[in-house]
Amino acid sequence: MDENIKSKGGNARAAALSKEQRSEIARKGALAKWDASTPAVLLGSQLTLGGVTVDCYVTEDGERLIAGRGMQDILKLVDDAPSTQKAGSRMTRLLNNKQIKPLIYKDKSMDHFMPKKRRFNGRNINGYNAEMLVDICEGVLDARKQGVIKTVRMAIVAEQCEIILRGLAKTGIVALIDEATGYQNLRPADSLRMYFDQVLKKELSAWTKKFPDEYYENIYKLKGWEWPGMGKNRYSVVAKYTNNLMYGRILPGLTEELEARNPKDEKGRRKNKHHQWFNDDAGQKLFSAQMFTVLALQRACLNRTGDKWKHFLDMIDEVLPKKKAPMPLFPNHSD
Repeated sequence: MDENIKSKGGNARAAALSKEQRSEIARKGALAKWDASTPAVLLGSQLTLGGVTVDCYVTEDGERLIAGRGMQDILKLVDDAPSTQKAGSRMTRLLNNKQIKPLIYKDKSMDHFMPKKRRFNGRNINGYNAEMLVDICEGVLDARKQGVIKTVRMAIVAEQCEIILRGLAKTGIVALIDEATGYQNLRPADSLRMYFDQVLKKELSAWTKKFPDEYYENIYKLKGWEWPGMGKNRYSVVAKYTNNLMYGRILPGLTEELEARNPKDEKGRRKNKHHQWFNDDAGQKLFSAQMFTVLALQRACLNRTGDKWKHFLDMIDEVLPKKKAPMPLFPNHSD
């Protein structure tokens, strides 16, 4: 009788709760059950890799983990714009890509690439084995070498993977020397992390060079021309290609505005380079983003068969269509 009364009372209370309240109670119950069986993290902190700050952890058995969302951010799997996609979905898609998956997994087990559930400071976390970052970078770069990188997003990821591996290689030799000499016991706790961040920023800064040598070399290779090096004058048509690939696709009317503000003299020369008219804030960000994408598309097309230049232009037109509507671009600017 008493049990029936209790049961009826419990049912009545449950019926009085809103759907959101019942869901929250169920969630807390599930978390409490999960906590009881989830191993705790020994140490946790934040690590900055080339300007991306991520949570990282060391488990009680010595496994190093990087937070799941942080792993995606490092690899540029996630767009800067807000996304409705569930955190971790892009990592899952990458690891399940039929062409890239064998190059990433190689001889490693499935467990190596599974997210690990742990507890830290009273909250639940998901992390990936830190070594997985290297495995992914190597696999993606192998895929690029074999010509199976087809999308713009994956071309950007491949560029990021190359930057990461360069940084890790340089940081690794520093760590080895520190261990051999005993300096690891004397250096500040965050000095290696700071060095790694500086290395990656140095690698990333190559993209901020307005027109990297590779940009011109790739144009020659895509056209099937012999590359003479930067020491010789380039074909004059390359300047027209640049107007098309860069200025004509950044903002509407940009090419016309630049030509009006930066005209040729009687000898056909301009007083300044077009890119010098971009300001240090918004203008430089627009230019750098455009160059990054153009370089990524160039690399993606170098391994194509057939007319590589046509493949490249088709991808450019799809990803970076020309902006035709004129609009004012610059504030008043005097020489």
